[in-house]
Amino acid sequence: MAQHGKWVEKTNSRGYTFQQCDGKHVSLTELKEKFPENCYLRKENIPCYPTYVFNVKKVCHVTERPGLDGILSDRGFKGKDDFLWWGLSVTDDDIVNAEKRIQLPISDKFTTSPAFLRESRYGNFCFSFNLNELLNLYSKQFCRRTSPILRVLGTHLYRQEIAYLVLVHPRHIRRYRKYPRLPIDEEFLCGYSQKKISWHCQSPSNEYNRHEEEKEKDDRSHGRPEYFVWDNVSVAFHMNPHWVLRVGHKRLFKSLSVCEVASRNLLKDQEMSVHDAEKIVKYYKDKYN
Repeated sequence: MAQHGKWVEKTNSRGYTFQQCDGKHVSLTELKEKFPENCYLRKENIPCYPTYVFNVKKVCHVTERPGLDGILSDRGFKGKDDFLWWGLSVTDDDIVNAEKRIQLPISDKFTTSPAFLRESRYGNFCFSFNLNELLNLYSKQFCRRTSPILRVLGTHLYRQEIAYLVLVHPRHIRRYRKYPRLPIDEEFLCGYSQKKISWHCQSPSNEYNRHEEEKEKDDRSHGRPEYFVWDNVSVAFHMNPHWVLRVGHKRLFKSLSVCEVASRNLLKDQEMSVHDAEKIVKYYKDKYN
């Protein structure tokens, strides 16, 4: 069995160092105790957020031009280093439903982290799907028509980001048995039920301007936002090296949209404007239709 709760320092493909904990979704409270040296975790003036539970049915895969070229050429998605990664796509309806649960409006100032923004850190080209649709495609192509299994892959802690990882894999691939099943109970940090990922968001803002609340106490705070750790959820589909999760051009173009690139981004290629990105999408639609 995996030694759940053990932390290991690693470096990702983009050169960023992070702490990895396999087989466990570690709460913000536990992270503060474990890593008191993290300057974002140790802050004492973090805003008091309501308890947000988002039930999210859509996921997205954002990429740059080379990734777009490959996806359209393959008519689907390949993995890298065993996994095909998707992020949760939190819609306005998801936020409204979360508000109804707590009977309290969610202020825009409490949803400033990249998990809620329409702009992306990873590129201009965004493919969005219902998670259930992807699970069905994955089942038919790789799972021998059985349901895939969802598990708790682990937690990654970066300097300012907490990533909770959910694993999807075929039932006949046994190497992941050491990881716990993803709960179906919404009381956990992440769960899956009724075709949706449930996510207890603990830190929805990475930036918060406290000036309006504190200007009477300290005029020096003017215009200087505080920065905090933020959390999100990523879904990793197991992919063998030769696998392609085939979708087809018609469905790919239906799911494809162009987005702004965030000012603080993780691009590997040169940044492009939305106008240029739209021209590229039009070129491909003309080519493949």
